[in-house]
Amino acid sequence: MTEQNEKKLGTIQSVDTNLVNISIEDNDILNSLQVNQLLWIRSNNTGEKIIAIIHKIMRKMVDSTEENGEDFNVENIVKASMIGTWFDKIGIKENIFKRSLETVPSIGSDSFILEREKLKKFMSSITSKNEKVNLEIGTYKIQKDTKTYLDGDKFFQRHAVIVGSTGSGKSWTVATILEKASKLQSVNNIVFDLHGEYQPLKELHNTTTLKIAGASDSVEDKNIIFLPYWLLSYEEIESMLLDRSDNNAPNQARTLFDSIIQFKKKNLDENDKEQKAILDNFTIDSPVPYDTNKVLEELNNLDIEMVQGTRGERQGVLHGKLTRFIQRLKSKQSDKRLNFMFNNDESLQKYEWFESLILKLMDFGKDKKGSKIIDFSEVPSDILSLVTGLLARIIFSVQQWTEKENRHPIALFCDEAHLYIPQNPTSSEDKKGLNNFERIAKEGRKYGISLVVISQRPADVSKTVLSQCGNFIAMRLTNPDDQNVIKRLFPDNLGGFADLLPILDIGEGLIVGDACLLPSRVKINEPIKKPASATVDFWKEWSKEKQDNNLKNAVKSLRQQKK
Repeated sequence: MTEQNEKKLGTIQSVDTNLVNISIEDNDILNSLQVNQLLWIRSNNTGEKIIAIIHKIMRKMVDSTEENGEDFNVENIVKASMIGTWFDKIGIKENIFKRSLETVPSIGSDSFILEREKLKKFMSSITSKNEKVNLEIGTYKIQKDTKTYLDGDKFFQRHAVIVGSTGSGKSWTVATILEKASKLQSVNNIVFDLHGEYQPLKELHNTTTLKIAGASDSVEDKNIIFLPYWLLSYEEIESMLLDRSDNNAPNQARTLFDSIIQFKKKNLDENDKEQKAILDNFTIDSPVPYDTNKVLEELNNLDIEMVQGTRGERQGVLHGKLTRFIQRLKSKQSDKRLNFMFNNDESLQKYEWFESLILKLMDFGKDKKGSKIIDFSEVPSDILSLVTGLLARIIFSVQQWTEKENRHPIALFCDEAHLYIPQNPTSSEDKKGLNNFERIAKEGRKYGISLVVISQRPADVSKTVLSQCGNFIAMRLTNPDDQNVIKRLFPDNLGGFADLLPILDIGEGLIVGDACLLPSRVKINEPIKKPASATVDFWKEWSKEKQDNNLKNAVKSLRQQKK
């Protein structure tokens, strides 16, 4: 379709930086327009068109020039934001769109609605021409037969946010991205699966599922992950064991510090030369095994210690001051929910075990599956932040200490992020876990680590983490607080684009950021393997004939802590 036979929308009435007012003479044309519709304006330069997006449509009465003041004129005005320049050709490249204004339109310039074949051609111009980085995510809402591609590099380089209320299609969006990524030969990502809903995706190519050990899980199971206590940093284990309200807390903290140092050093000193060499640069946070039973024995001795004084025996400096701390440590050891941390299997105390954990988490090499989905469903909620933060910190540390030329990028998909990356941490465990994610958000890009923050309550997610994200896929959000958070974070609002958040259909998302040249409303592709997150049909299920329930087995599983 040529410009000569296209129906003119109107003429430019005023221009202000990136805003234009367009005067519309035809009422029928005005009535057919919609907010967020695209239009193009004739540029003063040959081979260029200025692209704009409508954000306000008005019909107002204007005083006439008649002296009696009784007559009025009707004025039709469309307000639009100019968003870039569309080039027929730049050098040898054709059909190019740039998010910059090479020029602004003159007063009286003609404008046209972007539709049909011209719209289809334009939508293809905002897709990356480099097929190697194209991530197909769905189809454009305004051009249903045109596929939406994100720049896969840019999507992960600047971190990403995927948000949406329950039932909006958020999990399907995540599954679609994982499905596309699984087809890449050297994919390397980890999904923090809080409720086991992504387990069906294990059938995807290059994908495996793992689980943080539950109360009844064994070390022999290759798909089970143990995170022994000696992987915790001193601050993390202190937050878990120490009660700061205890008057003896300073003494307990210092004694724990000295004991951990003592037994880690002893472990290294008793082994081969390679391990002894670590002593030269050893710190309390070095991932070296030590035995908590020996720590307990040391603490007990100090708690009941009697020393010789000038008038006979007297109580030692720490006599009776470690009792409550010892009790807390013993209770953690005996808590079956913490089997993944305090299991006493000898293999977990071996120096080589840490390497096997890293390979299980991060290896993507030959005959290995690079996409890992980790089930956290059996981790106690009170230490969920600590455990997820520990896993994230370990991955960050390994990436940090890998030589740059050997560093392979890895993405962390943080599902239900509001549960362990909170805006308002309520405990010391929450704070320690949060610190690890905030550090990755700030520094991870340098070391090839990307965060994909997934949540139904963005208002409850750390603003520090969200502010570091440069890409957003926002599904329907009905809560005003959640809407406001995303609106403020959108780098490109374009005059009310984010106001669509509460009225998006299921499976629709607003995509904004570095990975998408133009903020777009997109219908997300349906994944082949769907996560187990479908909403239960209450009324339909209640309408069925009565059947025997399985409550006895549920009670049995609850007691055994095993499904």
